[in-house]
Amino acid sequence: MKRMILLLAAALLLFSFTGCKEPEDNSCRFYYLRTDDTIQYGQEDALIAPVSRTIAGQDAGLNYLIQLYLEGPGEEGYRSPIPKGTYLLSTLWEEDTLVMVFSREFSQLDNMNLTLAGACLSATCHDLAGAEHIQVRSGDSIYDFYLNNYTFLEVSTGQ
Repeated sequence: MKRMILLLAAALLLFSFTGCKEPEDNSCRFYYLRTDDTIQYGQEDALIAPVSRTIAGQDAGLNYLIQLYLEGPGEEGYRSPIPKGTYLLSTLWEEDTLVMVFSREFSQLDNMNLTLAGACLSATCHDLAGAEHIQVRSGDSIYDFYLNNYTFLEVSTGQ
């Protein structure tokens, strides 16, 4: 009986180290707009599409990832819905809402451009942090975006 317990403990100890392996693919998905010449009419990701980004380094916190998102897709065929020069000032969670404070450049968006930016940010923040509701504060403006206000065929909303 003692031998069996000792073998079982050794096996558990041996297999517990297999979970400590570093992941080989440290990537995330950011959602951007397709450029006019790459829109894929009739497809699931016709206008808004995910772009996989490999994250290097160990400082892959939410602020870092959002700032990386704001830098743009870095891949041909996609464009950012966020105005150039926009940068992240801070993030915080208020209950179930992810609040992001952006520089004043974001408040230049209006109408359809604001809607598209909200859709891209909602999908990206859902993938990064599980956020269903995000609020963007920029200058004197506050914008609320809810993931369920948009129809995404690739984003899992947990419903």
